[in-house]
Amino acid sequence: MYRNNTISPRQFMYLVILFTIGSSILIVPGPLAAGAQQDGWIAALLSLAVGMLLIFLYHKIGILYENKTFIEVTIDSFGPWIGRGISLFYILFIYILAALVLRNIGDFMTTQIMPETPLQFTLILFLLVVIMGARSGIETIGRSSEMFISFIVLLLFFLFLFVTPQIETDNFQPIFGSGLKPIISTSFTMLGTPILEMVVLLMIYPEVKEKNKAKYAWVFGMLIGGVFLTMITLLSILVLGSDLTALNAYPSYELASKINIAGFWEGIEIIVAIVWMVTIFFKLIILYYASTKGIAQFLLIDDYRTLLLPLGMGMVVLAIVAYPDVAYFENFVGTSWFPYALTHGLFIPILVLAGALIKRKRKSKK
Repeated sequence: MYRNNTISPRQFMYLVILFTIGSSILIVPGPLAAGAQQDGWIAALLSLAVGMLLIFLYHKIGILYENKTFIEVTIDSFGPWIGRGISLFYILFIYILAALVLRNIGDFMTTQIMPETPLQFTLILFLLVVIMGARSGIETIGRSSEMFISFIVLLLFFLFLFVTPQIETDNFQPIFGSGLKPIISTSFTMLGTPILEMVVLLMIYPEVKEKNKAKYAWVFGMLIGGVFLTMITLLSILVLGSDLTALNAYPSYELASKINIAGFWEGIEIIVAIVWMVTIFFKLIILYYASTKGIAQFLLIDDYRTLLLPLGMGMVVLAIVAYPDVAYFENFVGTSWFPYALTHGLFIPILVLAGALIKRKRKSKK
């Protein structure tokens, strides 16, 4: 299998941060506020705590076979038939997730930025850039994350700083006003997107150097990205109120439109658009790289790059037919996505870990 060098733990941490923020910066605050109202930010923190346990599970799988991806570990643990069957479901999960993320890009661009531009054109143009990046390999992707991470963090701090004058503390109260049950149930939203989706990173984990440091890089990356998402949710509730945050399809974009500096500098919501475009680009390129690499390993193809273009054509079609409108997508995310992500982000990794440990124990006895 073709491997394009490696990435450092620090680069991996940056990729985790960008993956965590990804599409979630626009689509997560609304459902959190809808479910837990003014306590949506607490639900986000709760999901981060659960995410810590998931990362230790993923790391355990990653260090059992340090030089093998999740697909290779699954096939090695369960054999060519059962292992390939389990791997197929995992690959489909990554591919479908990549198509949904691509559609998120198209919907945002055609509703907020360029409403006259056809959806197909936006999807194809963005995916072509993603294909070019995935073709360059994981080392190039990791180095690119180093270039963009400080820029993203600076823009987010700029947003936090200049939106604070619009805060209304009354929107913050009462804390735990709806009780603990809505907070727990709403935390499933952020667990489904993006925390359980981080199982995808097991496809690039073998290419991270110094696995003992990589574990902490994964933890810190998720915490930093999760804290940014929590802050965005909290500020959206404080500025817009929980009701308006819940009703708005892109509350963080609306939040940035409230910035008013000295009475004349307004309409700089493009900050959020830039942050979102960069972070979702990295999330999509990771998903696309992982899916093509996984399919190549599944089909025993030496070089994943031969699949980049044909799989991209299929992804554009899938993104268009995946859901007819934003309302359908919100209903799908609210009802179906969490069980689907839980199956692939928790149950299948536990199954694979159990199979790998049993096989290793049998080998040691022999």
